[in-house]
Amino acid sequence: MRAKRQLISSQTYKNLPSERKAEICNGAGAKDDWRNIFIPNTLWGLDCTPVFDIHDFDYYSGFTYEDKCKADANMLVNLIRHINNYGGFLRIARRYRAMTYYDFVAEMGEDAFFQREKGNLHLHIDVLGKNYD
Repeated sequence: MRAKRQLISSQTYKNLPSERKAEICNGAGAKDDWRNIFIPNTLWGLDCTPVFDIHDFDYYSGFTYEDKCKADANMLVNLIRHINNYGGFLRIARRYRAMTYYDFVAEMGEDAFFQREKGNLHLHIDVLGKNYD
């Protein structure tokens, strides 16, 4: 049996209090978007909420287009790691679905990313200004 790979996340995310994580993160889909009811947190039954929560925080704390691209790439790597760790016999189908999620956020995630950047600058300062490290 191979060792389980850890998910990629910042130290700030790891040290963030649960209450703040709950305010920032919501799993798959953009926070407070009604379309989230159509975006499951599971890939063929495998709960991937921890991966999507890290991605939410990366969008929340990012400022530049490069930050968005890094957040999207980390989400894909984290999905593959999560699937490799827990994916079972549906591993191949789940990897394929992971690519679908990645393609979607890479192509369509700019509104969610830049809304956070431009509309909630004071919230960025609140989270990033505190030392959770």
